[in-house]
Amino acid sequence: TMDQWKGKVAIVTGASSGIGAAIAQALVHHGVVVVGLARRQENIQQLAKDLSKEPGKLYALKADMRKEEDILAAFEWVEKELGGADVLVNNAGLARCTYIQDGKTEDWRNMWEVNVLAVTICMREYLKSMEKRKKPERSNHYNQ
Repeated sequence: TMDQWKGKVAIVTGASSGIGAAIAQALVHHGVVVVGLARRQENIQQLAKDLSKEPGKLYALKADMRKEEDILAAFEWVEKELGGADVLVNNAGLARCTYIQDGKTEDWRNMWEVNVLAVTICMREYLKSMEKRKKPERSNHYNQ
């Protein structure tokens, strides 16, 4: 049940809209402390205000998932301020629907950075944190 997650810390990437915002909202509703990462910090700050009366809490952090330094800074903040994350939800993602012959290299690069590289960096930092804190042998990560 969701009760096992009450008071735990979850990082949700791409939390400012769509599925990411819905995941963050559901977790906060069930008492989870959520750190929402998004490029559009104003959107996630509004969501945090909207959820202020829920049992959990939403922290809004600005992080462009294409930038490793933003990801590292977010994980460092979570470690320092909240003691590390218990759950990681890799939700951020990009899609550009076009024929290959019409595709732009920059669009492909952005998709690769967000959909592949950022997920890998987040997983690395999450697992390093779990090892450092000697958390149970299982990790709780979800990729959209």
